[in-house]
Amino acid sequence: MGDNGFSIVEHPPIPLAKLPYAIHRWAGPGYFAALGIPFLRGQTFDADQQLKKANEVIISESFARQYFPGEDPIGKHLLTLGNRPWKIVGVVGDTRHDIWLPPQPTMYFPFDSGEQEGATLAIRSTRDVTSFALPVQKIVQQLDPELAVSVLTMDQLIGKSTLGASFDATLLLAFAALSLLLASVGLFGVLSYIVAQRTPEIGIRVALGAQRGELLRLTLLDGLKPAGAGLAIGLVGTAGATRLISSLLYGVEPLDATVFAAVAVLLLVVAGFACLLPAWRASRVDPVIALRYE
Repeated sequence: MGDNGFSIVEHPPIPLAKLPYAIHRWAGPGYFAALGIPFLRGQTFDADQQLKKANEVIISESFARQYFPGEDPIGKHLLTLGNRPWKIVGVVGDTRHDIWLPPQPTMYFPFDSGEQEGATLAIRSTRDVTSFALPVQKIVQQLDPELAVSVLTMDQLIGKSTLGASFDATLLLAFAALSLLLASVGLFGVLSYIVAQRTPEIGIRVALGAQRGELLRLTLLDGLKPAGAGLAIGLVGTAGATRLISSLLYGVEPLDATVFAAVAVLLLVVAGFACLLPAWRASRVDPVIALRYE
């Protein structure tokens, strides 16, 4: 796999220095089905696409969208790879070379065209694919004993490509959990102090007939007010800092409303539990003891 410049034969010529580039790969007729890449238009390669006879190319959806806006690319020709025309016979769905980057325009050339130096065999099965590792290695060694063979599952390939980012995300999550724990302990301590300072006031309220449920509600609200204010400030700050963590996100938009709502609910729940015990203690204060409290 690599990238290569190209021009479109049916479009006006462009200077060599301004030639667009696209990723190029090689594929056999069964490659797209094996990897689950959907065919959107056209067809796969003919059986005679070998060596100098090879003249067909399949492009990705992003390639068609970017370089053939408003027109059908099937039947058009790309001048590329060996500086000869390749006829576009199909359009397939996009794939990601780098999981953190958007799909790039891609050209697929016939595997038997002889232009590539290496090869990757893709095997798709409803059974455990690891059971094919040893048979495949034996077959390749029979063809060429000196040829090195590396067998990996798709999960292993994805795991290797995301290893560094997974570590960074795990570390970030650990620090976030620690911060949440420290904030909860701090909120608990602050509210306990507030309740202790207001013990005489609470005793007077109880002596005048205030219901314990009402005291619980008021004390709980006193603790949740700073938590709510901090949450609002934090959400605004997070919205402005999302670009700093965008490289760690995959499948999630930096300003995903669902994620923000879930985090806000989680923080409020944690704050509520941190406030609950001091508020419960306040509602159980003996008015006689409270009025004697200094």
